[in-house]
Amino acid sequence: MGLREFRQTLTRRRLGNFIEHRTCWMRVRFARNPSWVVQRWYGDRGLAETKRIAVFVHYDAKGLIHQYVLFYLQQLREAGYDILFVTNSRRLLPSAVEVLRPHCALILRRRNRGYDFGAYKDAIREIPDVAALDNLILANDSVYGPFHSLSDLLSEADPAQADIWGVTDSFEHHYHLQSYFLLFHRAALTATEFHRFWRDVCYTQTKELVIHHHEIGFSRRMLAAGLQLEALYPYRAVAMELIDDLQRRWLDNPHWAARLPQRDYLKWLFENLMAGVPVNPSHFFWEPLLRRHGYPFLKRELLTRNPCGVPLTQYWESVVRQVSGYDTRLISRHLQHVLRNRSI
Repeated sequence: MGLREFRQTLTRRRLGNFIEHRTCWMRVRFARNPSWVVQRWYGDRGLAETKRIAVFVHYDAKGLIHQYVLFYLQQLREAGYDILFVTNSRRLLPSAVEVLRPHCALILRRRNRGYDFGAYKDAIREIPDVAALDNLILANDSVYGPFHSLSDLLSEADPAQADIWGVTDSFEHHYHLQSYFLLFHRAALTATEFHRFWRDVCYTQTKELVIHHHEIGFSRRMLAAGLQLEALYPYRAVAMELIDDLQRRWLDNPHWAARLPQRDYLKWLFENLMAGVPVNPSHFFWEPLLRRHGYPFLKRELLTRNPCGVPLTQYWESVVRQVSGYDTRLISRHLQHVLRNRSI
């Protein structure tokens, strides 16, 4: 494909994405009470009296609830949150519902429209009075963990320092908090722009639009509204630590990486970090985050697909065992279900 054809293809793709987004947006704005929830089950207690809610989004092609998900839910409960569980699966087995009931205040099944942000939106609509909450967590099953106490982690998310906290942040495209775990304090929950954003979320089926308009767009809109955003494991701090570490090694011995199988990767990573080219921290920084910083999660996609080709992910189990008492069999058993033509 020549440059001209590439530009034409890119223009058509952007135009198509724009049309889809505006069409979805108009459907949301002018539809009467839109929601894709098709089933609901109630837990032991309702949501009306609670002050801390965790919305947890799930998807499994077979309608299963894996043990690593149940462990995550238990940790959220132990941290003092009532759980609003929402699945994008086509079905939820009766046995799965019974397993979930003791952990959840409300269980929703919805059609998979809008991916996680569509699910977050439909779940938030179920909360009687969002502005009356002390805290709201939005989380999903795209990570394994937590490997450490969630209560200890959340205690570091000081409301005096920021209104919205993520676990990690990113500078890819624009600055944003990565949406697999977000914590909202009351200042955010009572902000007009917070409610406007969720009203405007459209149920697009294009992942690129979900990332740009919802994940990245959310942080940009909250920043523009004057809200303070912070990450518990900030990108810049970990990137600078890696730069200093790699630079020190090369200064001490210019040939230290010559025999390493990942030498080309290390050179590429160092050059990109030095040039200020952003990378995905939850993928590229997974090992230093776990080993040095007490990072509590491991991205599921890093093991199941590793789309960025990050080396040495085969050592995930030994790394997790070195830093945590987490039962790595919860991860291994899930991988047995989902891996195809891949061993890790």
